[in-house]
Amino acid sequence: MQGTILQILRDPKLALDIELSSLVESRIQLYLDLLVKWNQKINLTAEKDPESILKRHVFDSLQYCRAFKPSFRLMDIGSGAGFPGIPLKIIFPEMPLVLVESQRKRCSFMETVVRELELIQTEVIHVRAEDIPDIREGQFDVVSFRAVSSLNQCLTLGERFVAPGGKLIVKKPFEDSPTRQEFSLSLKDNISITSYQGLVSRLLIYEKCFT
Repeated sequence: MQGTILQILRDPKLALDIELSSLVESRIQLYLDLLVKWNQKINLTAEKDPESILKRHVFDSLQYCRAFKPSFRLMDIGSGAGFPGIPLKIIFPEMPLVLVESQRKRCSFMETVVRELELIQTEVIHVRAEDIPDIREGQFDVVSFRAVSSLNQCLTLGERFVAPGGKLIVKKPFEDSPTRQEFSLSLKDNISITSYQGLVSRLLIYEKCFT
């Protein structure tokens, strides 16, 4: 896939305003190789070839860059195979990252990725979001979700980990709206995004008020 990775990441629908280095390319290639290998043992993604995984999952994950700074501390809840947290970490290598996943086999995969890609300041924790220790509360500039069911659930699960002035970011279709109103988070941005295949969705960015 030499050359294909950077070509896809330069797609204008992604709108990455950062330099794409050879290190970024090599780490994404290794990540894809590991995904393909582990997919033979456990079900990580429905897509089984590296280019399909790149176009679907890595591309979608990097849409979150629109709301990121390299210095942000990120908690990615329900990471699964590491989306969006690991692609974001590859782009922002100095960003502190905590990946939260309830399935042990998926955690083992992400731990392998962290080790093989030599991702510093990256922690994988095997726990349900509801059971994350209270010591983590208010510690993160960004809490992200990608594949969790409802928007209401994302806000409920994630708000306690967002630092004052921090953000909760979730990718959702246009028809999904919160039903609860008593959150400490308020919607600050609603960005229309387009997948590599041309499907339109939105990136919802909530901000936690200072109290």
